[in-house]
Amino acid sequence: MIAGIGKIARPAPAQVAARAAGLRVPGLGIVAFGFVEVGAAVAGGLLGGPAALAVAACYVILAAVALALLIRAPATPCACLGASNAVVTRTHVAINLGAAGFAMVAATGGSPLAALSDGWVPGVVIAVLVACCVQLAMLALETLPEVTAAIREGSTSP
Repeated sequence: MIAGIGKIARPAPAQVAARAAGLRVPGLGIVAFGFVEVGAAVAGGLLGGPAALAVAACYVILAAVALALLIRAPATPCACLGASNAVVTRTHVAINLGAAGFAMVAATGGSPLAALSDGWVPGVVIAVLVACCVQLAMLALETLPEVTAAIREGSTSP
């Protein structure tokens, strides 16, 4: 959902990344996909089941674009989370594919809201865990490439 909001608010960086990946997508197309991402996230999170397949489809598309960007223009910022300067990495592609896999597994279940009918404590725990996973994924996408580059620059190779 965060990535979709970023595309809606500032489509230009994502349009640059899409073009570098070999896709000719107008700014309106980026905004439209952002709305699809947000809608899929809301529907998948509230309804679960088959609605989670829309989430999986979004992540598969994002993984394919990230892979194309990694191959064609690896120095171009991916703009997945908005106007970030982070470049795409193999970790980025793997996170998108992993998220698609989790969404496919979630599609086999029912509504997350129905699962929370036993009480609010499990819901709070799950919400906190999901928020932690989202933050870790964002760090892996945004910060890890910078840290890795800094380590490589500071290392002395024989």
